[in-house]
Amino acid sequence: MTMTLLALSALINSTPRLLARLLSYGSEFVSGIREARAMALLYHSLAGLTDRELAVRGLKRHDIPRAVLAGRLGTSARCALPDFTLCKR
Repeated sequence: MTMTLLALSALINSTPRLLARLLSYGSEFVSGIREARAMALLYHSLAGLTDRELAVRGLKRHDIPRAVLAGRLGTSARCALPDFTLCKR
């Protein structure tokens, strides 16, 4: 009986930490999905533009993946904004 109480006590004490970790992982997963969907939307929107419209934004067709990733990572000197303009950093 005492061993059962000790085991239950340990389980009850560790449950909140476990739930907090699971919620954190779940939140990060959902955030990653949201970011991926935004990147896909941006990619498809840019891919749907004509070469002339891309040129106005300073892009060529082969630059689209880089522009999408640069907008995500924020490490490039140029970034693709939601309105598909480019900005200098």
